[in-house]
Amino acid sequence: MVNQEKPFGPDLKKIRENKGYTQEVVARNAMSRSTYTRFETEIITTTVPKYFQILNNLDMSHKEFSYIHNKYHLSDKEAILYQFNSVTTNSDLLLLKTLKLEAENYLLKNDDPVIKDIVEIYEALLTLAHTHDLKLAYAHAEKVWFRLEKMDKWYLTELRLLNNILFFFLPETSLFISKRALLDLNNYRHFREATELKMAFSMNLVYLLMENQDFKQSLLHADALIEDCKAESKYIMLAVLYVRKGIILEKIQSEKDSAIFIQKGFTILEAIEEWEIKKELEQELSYYLNS
Repeated sequence: MVNQEKPFGPDLKKIRENKGYTQEVVARNAMSRSTYTRFETEIITTTVPKYFQILNNLDMSHKEFSYIHNKYHLSDKEAILYQFNSVTTNSDLLLLKTLKLEAENYLLKNDDPVIKDIVEIYEALLTLAHTHDLKLAYAHAEKVWFRLEKMDKWYLTELRLLNNILFFFLPETSLFISKRALLDLNNYRHFREATELKMAFSMNLVYLLMENQDFKQSLLHADALIEDCKAESKYIMLAVLYVRKGIILEKIQSEKDSAIFIQKGFTILEAIEEWEIKKELEQELSYYLNS
């Protein structure tokens, strides 16, 4: 978010001059050169469409300019979002508490629905860690879902929130969310961030379909995701998918191929020394093949 209190014309001028661009080039399709000169010197302001056209002419995104404008620092909200996107569900409790406190402090001065959702998600994770009671944790995740389920379309911010609360819901709800999220993510195929989210939701979908005993559909999604993992060099996810594909093949009576894929998955995990994930998958294997 651009700091509105600090003039950003001078920063645009520095960037333009450093790139060796003329005012005519940067002003193209936005305004005249003379008007742009007045904009750089903060004599006038401009509209949002013209601002974005200027950034486009500078070959720069709003996100990058905002970062530069804030002296190569994230704004308070951007920092909270960045930390939330980086944290995983198995993060240590002290980190979760610290991040939750930072988000709560932000809300003391700002009324922000997304940051409120993030606080509830942190609270859900902490509650689950302390009590091991999914019902108590769900009470916090439900508040996030209450807001998001009313939306006709989900955007990247909302999709990131949903990806962090999927496992709090009943399987049928999680399945519904995952399928709908993947449809909305198709609109973002040119965004790197969306690729990561799509793979995460697809992985959840494979697991949820397995839990729902829909092994044929699960196999279709697993095969597609396996190819994505190879293309993106996602070796941990690829290993998990190989093991899960082996489980699925066993369930649909293809025992010979099943053993091959299970072994491939465990071999990858051993090669990259992911012993904890291997242990969890061994438990998953036992759960499915012994039930």
